[in-house]
Amino acid sequence: MSKLIKFVAVGDNHGDHIDQDVAKQFYKFLKWFDPDEVIHLGDNFDFRSIRRGAGRKEEDESLVADVKAGKEFITRVQPTIFLNGNHDDRLDQIINGSTSGMMVDYCHDLKNDIRSHLKKNGCKKIYDYHAEEGVHRLGKIAFVHGYSCGVRAVEEHAIHYAEPQGAVVMGHLHSIQQINARKHGGAVGFSGGCLCHKSPDYAKNRLATSKWGSGWTYGFTQGNDWKVWQAHRVGKEFIYSIKGL
Repeated sequence: MSKLIKFVAVGDNHGDHIDQDVAKQFYKFLKWFDPDEVIHLGDNFDFRSIRRGAGRKEEDESLVADVKAGKEFITRVQPTIFLNGNHDDRLDQIINGSTSGMMVDYCHDLKNDIRSHLKKNGCKKIYDYHAEEGVHRLGKIAFVHGYSCGVRAVEEHAIHYAEPQGAVVMGHLHSIQQINARKHGGAVGFSGGCLCHKSPDYAKNRLATSKWGSGWTYGFTQGNDWKVWQAHRVGKEFIYSIKGL
């Protein structure tokens, strides 16, 4: 009989934009659930000051607090799998596209430091932000950060990445969703929410932030069998269950 593997998938804590109250609840859950695999879905760092289109105020902001908070989260959570998100990928965007040698060197050093920190904290696999190669599979569940954010994004990812009768778990959207995809054999898409504050400066004027929700996903795989649950907040409390495990 195949081994039952328990997992937790979490992401979008966004460095120093992390919601510490939500994070405390997650740390408590992580200790209680005791998973075999901890999968970080990406955007562990925010890197807002180096994003394309950053305003002057953001460009002048130091990365020190952002990097410190992201590394502290890694130390606390110790992900076994790390998927770079589009925010984490801003380092590679500069490495591959900047005309400033000093910035390229800085981002190279920072990227190497982060990878070293991940490995020191038990990370076995680090994926680049790449629509083809940035996919982790555990049984019949695919894990990705996310590569689109429209109203059908969860279903699109399930159709594209999930095996028939399987599932995809994604980050990126910051919302809590579950969608049965129109796919031969059937597939389910899950978006597990985020661990960051609802209104960072660059998103405060976007209607999409009204869909954001605090949470994470967890579950198990065993051969071709799988189950995904979504932990989410009701009032001030988080609701989750492991009935049947």
